Amino acid sequence: MMSENNSQNSWWEESITRREANLRLAKLGTLAALLSVSGIVHGCDNDDGVVEENDALELQKKEGWSVGAESNTISLPNVSATDSKGSLSWSTYLESSELLKAYAPKRSEWNPFVVATLVQSLSQPSLKAQIKPIYTPEMKEAYSRGLGMRELIKRSHNPETIFLVADLDGKESVAFAAAMSEVADIVLGFDNYPHPKGTVKSHEVLGALIYYAAEVEAKREKRSDKASTVMILDNRRLNAPQDVEREFDNRYVAKLPSADKLQSLGIKSVMYLSPSEAQSVELDDLNDDFVAFKEKGIPVTMLAATSFKPAMPISQAVASVPDAKPEEIEQAKKVPTTETTPSGQVTNIYHYGGSPFFFPWFFWAFPMFMPSPFFFPAFSYGYYGSRVPSRISRPAYQPVRRPTVFSSRTTGGLAGVGKTKPSGFGRVSTNVSRSGLRSLGTRSSSRSGSLGRSGGFSGG
Repeated sequence: MMSENNSQNSWWEESITRREANLRLAKLGTLAALLSVSGIVHGCDNDDGVVEENDALELQKKEGWSVGAESNTISLPNVSATDSKGSLSWSTYLESSELLKAYAPKRSEWNPFVVATLVQSLSQPSLKAQIKPIYTPEMKEAYSRGLGMRELIKRSHNPETIFLVADLDGKESVAFAAAMSEVADIVLGFDNYPHPKGTVKSHEVLGALIYYAAEVEAKREKRSDKASTVMILDNRRLNAPQDVEREFDNRYVAKLPSADKLQSLGIKSVMYLSPSEAQSVELDDLNDDFVAFKEKGIPVTMLAATSFKPAMPISQAVASVPDAKPEEIEQAKKVPTTETTPSGQVTNIYHYGGSPFFFPWFFWAFPMFMPSPFFFPAFSYGYYGSRVPSRISRPAYQPVRRPTVFSSRTTGGLAGVGKTKPSGFGRVSTNVSRSGLRSLGTRSSSRSGSLGRSGGFSGG
């Protein structure tokens, strides 16, 4: 802290009486004590008060979701008047308890691993008043891809042994999982609050959750005991601020169950769903987890969501395998390529490789999924491996330990316990006035270290 002997600090060089100085010291000392849990006092830039560095989420929980930017509002893309069922009753799910109930896993053993943080932010009335359902073109496409994944799970003999991690753009992860929700329990993994100037646009995720809530809750009762499990994450959660002076750094790290916990729940393999083939490895905060899974005997594989494509004509798919058996062709013809959604709209089903004809090669490429003998009574890995269509390939991905800012930071595998944040990650600077009011902080140009990397911003 600063003192009267620090002649370089202009704050103490003001022409004030000793009594005024003591009063100011007392006020700042009290303020620092009150805020010591959520931040560290770095010093005073001017007469307006002190600039503090704080953990973003803890600050939002204490001071409000829009702390420092209360006059700003959020912007939601493609707001929908109705939800995915065409209903106007979506406002029911603006209550955090109702939204959590809608997405609750049918298998209660998964409840401890639900990260409820984002949904719980709706307990703040000023945020709840701004959230509406959204439905974007990207969500529509992700839903079509999720329908394709659903068709494969339906044809799997062991879906309950597979733990899927959908790591797409947050609202697209929600849409993808909603399409699968008849055959898969959903585990939420969103661990931050929205903010009007947030680096992570998590208010969009809330809009997507609201949009699909009634549909997911209705499908929950249709799931069998052999349902798969999908944890949904936001692929944008680690994106660095583009404007560190004006953004609120609400980034966060993923919290996955430990390998031991997965094994106790009967999980034998993990599939990581990435946004596209352009992403060749898992995000940095998952590297330690995935390597630990592999070391514990849980294989991890990767599948790009873009592997699910609009259905081509069966004749075109068959042409890539000239010696296709008639029964294979007939089986593929029975699989629908469109579906009527709960709202009555017809949507496309994007199939693996672009056709249900390629289903057998999915099981060849990802042998952790066992094909159901009902659909594939004479399935042979050798047979399908000897006649692989050109558009299908077996993935080469294996998790390999690599140095990241999250390396060796895992602190446990229980609910609410994950990885510690690196220095300057998910932290913001705020200005606390002499009257105790908080506004968006202005960083000193001479300040360096963790505050300089924190994503602190000015209030303009």
